[in-house]
Amino acid sequence: MVRTRTFDPSTALSQAVAVFSSKGYSETSMEDIVKATGVSRYGLYGTFGNKRELFEAALERYADRMGRQSFLRLLEPDASLEHIRAIFRDRVEDLCDQGASKGCLFIHTAQELAPQDHEIKGVLEKFMRRIAKAFAVGLESAKAQGEIRADVDVQAAGNMLTSTMFGLAVLGRTGFDKETLDGIVDSTLSTLTP
Repeated sequence: MVRTRTFDPSTALSQAVAVFSSKGYSETSMEDIVKATGVSRYGLYGTFGNKRELFEAALERYADRMGRQSFLRLLEPDASLEHIRAIFRDRVEDLCDQGASKGCLFIHTAQELAPQDHEIKGVLEKFMRRIAKAFAVGLESAKAQGEIRADVDVQAAGNMLTSTMFGLAVLGRTGFDKETLDGIVDSTLSTLTP
């Protein structure tokens, strides 16, 4: 008799993301994932593979949730400073959501695994380079529209915005309020405008 899947893998993966984001990779046991998802170990292993494979799928899901669509918007020819601001606005809202764990899976991973796990470090570096490049393309478009100073190096500014994005996650996790985080975003973006 063939067993049928009795859970939604997409929902289970989102629940696993929340656990990994809150506790990090090492501190998350498969029992934690079982409790959070309500899915048996057998079901989890059969669908996602081992803990490492589940974690890698969780990183991908987290990247999607972090606003991949918003970043893709920056690659369009009419991208503006407002599109960049919207990415930060959404990120701050997410960090300040009372129901959220306030954990950042990328921050946890960068601190916990990247120093000794070259494969994971490579995944994080690739993702951050992709974000910085998207910011740079959006900044170039905003510069062409006169929203960004002509002397701004968009590559360096893209790296700065990426650093700010992840710095906000650290501050959000430590309890900084929305007003403070919004102020950081405003101050950062004001360094780029005429």
